[in-house]
Amino acid sequence: MILLARQPSDSQKILEAMLQRLPQTHKEYAYVRERLGRVKAGLAGEQRVDAEWLELDLPTPHYFLHDFQTMNDFGSTHQMDTIFLCPHFLLILEIKNITGILSYDASYAQLTRTTIEGTVEGMVDPFLQLERHVAWMKKLLQRERFHLPIVHAVVLATRNGILTKGFEGQPIFHVTGLRSCIQRWTEMYQPVKAENLLPFATRLLSMHTRLKKEMTVPFKEMMKGVVCPHCGNGQRLQYHYRKWTCPRCGLVDHNALNRTLEDYRLLVGPQLTNRSFREFFAIESPNLAYKLLQQLPLKAEGEKKHRKYWIID
Repeated sequence: MILLARQPSDSQKILEAMLQRLPQTHKEYAYVRERLGRVKAGLAGEQRVDAEWLELDLPTPHYFLHDFQTMNDFGSTHQMDTIFLCPHFLLILEIKNITGILSYDASYAQLTRTTIEGTVEGMVDPFLQLERHVAWMKKLLQRERFHLPIVHAVVLATRNGILTKGFEGQPIFHVTGLRSCIQRWTEMYQPVKAENLLPFATRLLSMHTRLKKEMTVPFKEMMKGVVCPHCGNGQRLQYHYRKWTCPRCGLVDHNALNRTLEDYRLLVGPQLTNRSFREFFAIESPNLAYKLLQQLPLKAEGEKKHRKYWIID
């Protein structure tokens, strides 16, 4: 059972909104496009591993929490690509979609990759990340008085990541090795009482919090207005007879208002006024802005010129 489904991150959504509204001549455009490509590749790798689970004969009951995010007692964050719980063990996966020749030096906690062009790049040590997550999970299990073995591993989502000898003894394998590892761990650990599993999984789910990504957004340099999702490059829709229509391709966008409000939330924040709404949506008339604001899922406070709105999640 999937208790927490994998979804595109806010980072991806922010980058997509930025790319749609930045002029292609902007100095940050190429960087945003490249960064978005990396984020999408990471999500594709995670989805590749998610698909592998569907072919496995798993112990029952079992529960998945994908892209689990929380904060510990010290204010530090934990982000785990997949948590898998079954009566035999709890598994924490770190999923990597890395290509090239990969090398690891445990004495320096150093992971590097050599690209096909011969460039050597340093990367964050995933095993230290996992050990930190395991330590947090052990404390939580103790606090909840629930005994369940914890296993962890790094999974390579692509066969184009080539492991070298430095990885010997480390918990890492390609996605096709997931089947044999699950079988080995299932045979290794005796199952606990199944009725105790769901309460702990539900407890984990209650601790999940979407962590906000701090990103620099060149808002003043972005194109404003309700933009066409098909034409791109800032082509504005026109509002006429209660419809948003693209003068270039003829699209009638019935979701234009809510879609642009989501762009506002991502790029500006959850609070808005009539004035900030008009600025972002490129609307001159305060009266029209007021009428459109009434159509949106907003919480309003205050009267007249002091009226403020908050976007409802």
